[in-house]
Amino acid sequence: MADGRHTFTVGLWVVSVAVVALGLVRIGPWLWVNLFPAVANEGYSDGAPAGLGDAAGAVPTPEQAAEALHRVLANWGAGDAPELDTIYLPQGRRPGELQDTLRGLEALSALEVYVTRVDDLLFRLRIFSGPNLLLQRDVFPWLPERPSVSGVDPPETGFIVVLGEHESDALSEVCSWRAPLAIAVPPFAAHAVKSMRFASRCSKGVLLLLDPEDDLADQLAAAPEASGALIESQLEEGVAAQQWLRPLVGAGVFLLDGRASGSLPSLEKPARKLGIPYVRRSGHLRRDSDLVLARNLTVRRGYGLVSAGTDEDGLSLLKDFIESSRVDGYTLLFPGEVARAHGLEVPEVGMPGRSPLRAP
Repeated sequence: MADGRHTFTVGLWVVSVAVVALGLVRIGPWLWVNLFPAVANEGYSDGAPAGLGDAAGAVPTPEQAAEALHRVLANWGAGDAPELDTIYLPQGRRPGELQDTLRGLEALSALEVYVTRVDDLLFRLRIFSGPNLLLQRDVFPWLPERPSVSGVDPPETGFIVVLGEHESDALSEVCSWRAPLAIAVPPFAAHAVKSMRFASRCSKGVLLLLDPEDDLADQLAAAPEASGALIESQLEEGVAAQQWLRPLVGAGVFLLDGRASGSLPSLEKPARKLGIPYVRRSGHLRRDSDLVLARNLTVRRGYGLVSAGTDEDGLSLLKDFIESSRVDGYTLLFPGEVARAHGLEVPEVGMPGRSPLRAP
C-alpha cells in the first residue's frame, strides 16, 4: 500500500512539472515582453529585427539607403570615387538608368528616388523618406579622359592661378610659362600690390579673388588693374544677389563663378540683368579626376576657364592641361578674352549692351 502511494506521488510530481514547463513555453514569451519590454526589444527597431529595414516595418535609415546604392554600383562595376559624396558612372550607364534601378529595388520601395540634372555634366541623386532627405550624391556620367575636339569650332580656354593670402614663390614659375593666363589675388593681401604689378610686367592677366564679407566696391578700388573677379565662397544667407553685384556695373570687369554647381543664390541671371559678363569655371585642379571633368565641361560648353592653386599638384595639373589643350586643338586665350566672347552670349530681353572690358 505504501509503495502504491509513493508511486502515485512521483507520478503526480512528473505531471505537475510537465504542465508547468508547457505553460512556460506557451505563456513565457508573452509574460517576458510585458514585464521587461526594454530588454525584450533590444536589437530590434519597431518590433523588427535589426538590419531588416523597411521590409519589416522599420523606419528606413540613411545607412540602409547607402547600402542599397552601393550594391547597385558594385553590380555595375563602379569603383569607389575619390570624393565620398560623388558617383562616377561606368561607361554605358546613364543617370536616368540609376534612378529607374533604385526605384525598382524592394528595399527602397517606400522611399522617393530622384536623379536630376544640375549642370552641363553634373546630376544629383536624392533619396527621401517623406519630407526627410536620407541620402544625396553628386552623379557624373562616364567621361572620356580626352574628349574629342571639333576642328571647326574648338573650345576657347583660359587659365588662372589662384594666389592665397600669403606670398608664393610659384608666381615666378607661372610667369615663365608661355601661355595666356591670369592670376587671381585677394585684394587686401599683404602681397597683393606686388603680385599684381609682377603679373602685369610679365604680361599675365589679373583677377580679383572676392571675399563676400568685404565691401565689393572697396575690393574693386584696391585692384584697378583687374579685368575680372572670381568668387569661390558662398554669399551670406539673405543677401540680395543683384544688389551685391551692383558695384561691378561699369567697372569693366567680368564675373567668374567658381562656386559649386547649384549654389544659391544664383548669380547668372542677376549679373546678366545688370549687363555684367558672367562665366562659369570649368574646374579647379586638385586631382586627376578634376582634370577629366574640366576637359569635358570645356568641350561641352564651348569655352572653359580652368584654375589651380599654387601647390605643386595644382600647378602640375594646370601645366598638363595647357599642354594637352594645345595638342588637342583648343584655342588658348586670356580669361578676359574668353569672357568677352561668352559672358553675354544669352542676353535677357532688354539687357544693356556689353560692358567694355579692360585688356588682360
